[in-house]
Amino acid sequence: MDQHPMPRQITTFEFKLIGFLTLKQFIYLVIFVPLGFIVYKLFPLPLVNILLAVLIGGVGAAFAFLPVNERPLDVWIRNLTKRLTSPTQYVYKKSNQPVYFLQNLFFVSDPHRALAHIESQEKLAAYLALSKKKEVEKTKEARVSQLLKGAPPAAKNQAPPVGKKEAPPEIQTEKETHQPKPFLSGLVKNHKLIPLPGILIYVKDEKGSLVRLLKSNPHGVFATFNPLVKSEYQLETRDPKSNYFFDTMKIRIEDDNPKPIEIFSKELL
Repeated sequence: MDQHPMPRQITTFEFKLIGFLTLKQFIYLVIFVPLGFIVYKLFPLPLVNILLAVLIGGVGAAFAFLPVNERPLDVWIRNLTKRLTSPTQYVYKKSNQPVYFLQNLFFVSDPHRALAHIESQEKLAAYLALSKKKEVEKTKEARVSQLLKGAPPAAKNQAPPVGKKEAPPEIQTEKETHQPKPFLSGLVKNHKLIPLPGILIYVKDEKGSLVRLLKSNPHGVFATFNPLVKSEYQLETRDPKSNYFFDTMKIRIEDDNPKPIEIFSKELL
């Protein structure tokens, strides 16, 4: 059976450059042995100078020749120091910044996209209203054609009560579909007219109940993507980091969509 040599770690192998010594061993001996001799000559006490000289020279020899767990002494001391000084427990901090690819995930990063979304919903509502109006006109034409042919209408006509006039259901549907849907949008700035991102806007009704919670995007724009009932609302603006402060505002939303409002902070510096 053929014998194969065991693989060895050759990346850490050091060649013998000076006799039987490697370059690192030679440097340790050159530094510590003369240093021990200097201490021996300069220290005045006879026995103490010998002990200090032997101790310093022994440190150099230990660094050069003494391995610990098959590693040089200097490597072992460096790993021990790193292990003792490195943390062993990691604490989660909620104030840490999110990962870069999760930022701007839950709010619109471009103000034009928010305004385009609102305009698209308005156009969709207008298109649906026009489609329903055409369907109502087709229904009327079908009923007129049935009357001309002598056929009875499909739905039973019920007379309204005396003294009360009721509009046809087609007209009511047409009015309801043409009613605009009010939205709320705006911009948050500081006193230097710089947009403020991450600002929370609490939209409350007349009773003080929270109906919407909005957040400004990196450009300071906020908007509601769902319609609000026409009423008077109270806007409470807050900064989660408590760097900016705002006054409470009241706004009246009617049938027409309100214009974008601007909210300014009231800091002095």
